Amino acid sequence: MKVQKLFILLTFSILVIAGCSRKDTTTLNNSGNSGESTNPNVNMENPTKVDMSLLDYFLPDGSKAHFKGEGNEFAELDIDFAQPYEHYVIVHENNGGALTRYIYKIGEDEVTTISYDVVENEQDFPTLDEINKMKPAGVYLRQPFEVGTTFDKWEIVETGVTVETPYQTFNDAFVIESKEKDAINRKYFAKGVGEVKRESIMKLENGEEYVVTSTLESVSQP
Repeated sequence: MKVQKLFILLTFSILVIAGCSRKDTTTLNNSGNSGESTNPNVNMENPTKVDMSLLDYFLPDGSKAHFKGEGNEFAELDIDFAQPYEHYVIVHENNGGALTRYIYKIGEDEVTTISYDVVENEQDFPTLDEINKMKPAGVYLRQPFEVGTTFDKWEIVETGVTVETPYQTFNDAFVIESKEKDAINRKYFAKGVGEVKRESIMKLENGEEYVVTSTLESVSQP
């Protein structure tokens, strides 16, 4: 039990207090953005360069994905995708214990994590002005998608990988990896979807491995 609790902390960044039940839906309320759809801080005479192909690593606006979990109770995931503003993607991820909102910005050669916070179902999206005042929390993805590319604690370690999931088999995926003292975390990305699998492996004192996986099981699109 001690090992499992420790591994949950290593694997999932934000959890709520014990006793929370799985929230069956992640209904998103975007009524607070007042219809904003473009970034008012962009200088149109010298706009920020953006590689819109990086959007291929997120599901389209209004999509939902379910991930089958194995290894612990927080590995099962329900994820919603929204693009309320140009160049921004907002993802709500429900692991049964917490609903976490991630805000990503699509840039020239990388996707920046603007923020990640535990939120309630009915909380509005922040306005563009609020987002622009946020301090970036890190880098989610960086090009080129080739072995050796690094960002934050992650490194691309494999390309051209075949990933079998309950949803479908993905070809030509790439794998990013981060290493902790006694654990390895991996994410598998496929063009047109984004993350299709997460894998965390912890080495136990007896030499065995404790593995937790979240694997794409279903996708619904508007």
